[in-house]
Amino acid sequence: MDKISNLNAASNLAGQAVINAANTAGDVASVVAIQVGDLNGDGMVDREDFKIAMEMAKGLAVSATNEAVRLGKEALKSDMVKDAAAGAAVGAAVAIPVPIIGPAAGAVVGAGIGIYKNLTK
Repeated sequence: MDKISNLNAASNLAGQAVINAANTAGDVASVVAIQVGDLNGDGMVDREDFKIAMEMAKGLAVSATNEAVRLGKEALKSDMVKDAAAGAAVGAAVAIPVPIIGPAAGAVVGAGIGIYKNLTK
């Protein structure tokens, strides 16, 4: 009987250790979630934190849009882009009467020819 009671005691201790570890992991996860999500420092993640996060996201979106516009304007100054656009316009116009190709495919071919022309200057 002594071995069985020792086994039961060891099993109970191991079970309690697993429960304690799980509780500690849950506590740590809760603390980390509050530290990461508590944007206004009031000790909890709530609607105000969501508003702050939305404002931050809006600011990032505006910055990204401004950067994309700036890069687009710089790209439009490029001779290659100008040649590609001119080629696309001509290709689309030429391909309108061709039933199988159509203006979209003509624009792609024209843009490709415009880029090739720019690269071989």
